[in-house]
Amino acid sequence: MTLESLLTRFRSLESTGPFDYEWCFHHDGGSQDTHVVVGAIVHGNEVGSLPAVVDVAEALAAGDIAYGGRITFFLGNPEASRANKRFLESDLNRVFIDAPPNSHEGNRSLEIKPILESADMFLDLHQTIEPTESAFYTFPFDRDGWHWARMLGNAPVWSTRAPDESFSGNTCCADEFVRLQDKPGLTLELTQKGFNDEATERAMAVLKQLLSATAVWDGDMAAIEAMAQVQPDFTYVEAAYAHPFSDRTLRLREGLGNLVPVVAGEQLSADGSPLIEAPIDGLLMFPKYPEYDEAGHAIGPLPNELFRIVTEMTEHPAERWGL
Repeated sequence: MTLESLLTRFRSLESTGPFDYEWCFHHDGGSQDTHVVVGAIVHGNEVGSLPAVVDVAEALAAGDIAYGGRITFFLGNPEASRANKRFLESDLNRVFIDAPPNSHEGNRSLEIKPILESADMFLDLHQTIEPTESAFYTFPFDRDGWHWARMLGNAPVWSTRAPDESFSGNTCCADEFVRLQDKPGLTLELTQKGFNDEATERAMAVLKQLLSATAVWDGDMAAIEAMAQVQPDFTYVEAAYAHPFSDRTLRLREGLGNLVPVVAGEQLSADGSPLIEAPIDGLLMFPKYPEYDEAGHAIGPLPNELFRIVTEMTEHPAERWGL
């Protein structure tokens, strides 16, 4: 199994859908109007879900999976995958509003938007840049999204935030674009980026659960809620601190990953970097390790944040936000 063989297999599938996008497979079982959309490799180097996505799409195309609903799989950025990069010019998962003109990712977002606009439910499969202690969901809390995520399972943690709160200011992710239409949009971080057995198995389990549930869904959230209530709920965490990447000489010590515990006062900076200490107890999230030049300066555009710290919520999000 190679990246190119997976892309070739996916590209060869005959789609029955209404979408012009070349990296898209649509199945219509003829018995439902509701439309489920699954995204993969929106970030090019997050390829771990691809084996499961291709296998399921092929099984649907061959009739090996009996499914009466409507489902679309799209691959977001195969060109970046081939280059083993997160993106080529701009982060595709930030440009679904105000797309950069005449750029690869800007044009790609315009191609994908019609698929997202048609979705009644959207699941985006991602991976983290650095290692993660467990899989986790990450999107704002809402009641329907809660039932969908709990029903799908396969991750014990949900990194959540207030309804309608953006992940990154002045940008728009794919799942956010769907939620702006008042439809559920979920993001699941499977494992660290790249091909690995855990990512394949977890993605396959989630897709099987999704197909099983949506086969009887057809817009009836009561059915999804009933399936969700027999599954374990999440450990909910929320962002409590974000460290600005304000200086190109800032550098984290090696070995930090997602959901790794830190304690207040713990040194997080590498030797030679300006001192960075954890200001609170919590769990690290989205640590950044850019490339550095010989002078010790980070290369390229700086991300807004060097890392976040999340803390466990002491009350259920449904109670916190009155949902």
